[in-house]
Amino acid sequence: MKNLKKITLIIALGLLSVNLVACGNQTNSSSTKEKVTSSKKAQSSSKKVIKKTASLTGQKFQTPQGLFVITENHVTASATAGKKVLILRYTFTNSSKSQLVPSDYWYKYLKATQTVNGKTKKLVQGSLPFSTSTTKDDSLENSSVNEVKSGKTLNAEGSWELAKNGAPVKIKFYDSHHQLVATRQYATE
Repeated sequence: MKNLKKITLIIALGLLSVNLVACGNQTNSSSTKEKVTSSKKAQSSSKKVIKKTASLTGQKFQTPQGLFVITENHVTASATAGKKVLILRYTFTNSSKSQLVPSDYWYKYLKATQTVNGKTKKLVQGSLPFSTSTTKDDSLENSSVNEVKSGKTLNAEGSWELAKNGAPVKIKFYDSHHQLVATRQYATE
């Protein structure tokens, strides 16, 4: 009988030990969670707000490299059969200290999308067919890849091939830190 009491006492002490260890782990894990949560809060409150490096006012898109002034938009035939392109014409004035190519920054800062069957599709840079009806567009598209000297202005255009003819296009304007500056919508009909 004494042995049975000892065995029962040992089992009871063992169970008590396991329960105490489990309670201790819960306390440690919750205090660890509190530490992680408070350190995340400290990190998020210490994040610096980065000032935007671009702005869009009316048709004037100011970037660190210069000023794009959108002068016209229209839709025309694409080099891809059955497709069309949205064209935005602009003037670019280089305010940087070096020569640069406007289209490098145009397509870096502007992203176009269309909604097709409920899904947002990113649009790719358009290409124009060679024809007499698109001669002016071809010339302006070609001039967008010319280098512009500091302080000089150039007339050019950018284009995106439509994923769906007739659906509106959203163009998002970003700054050099890829922060959204503004969104504009353009009709394609």
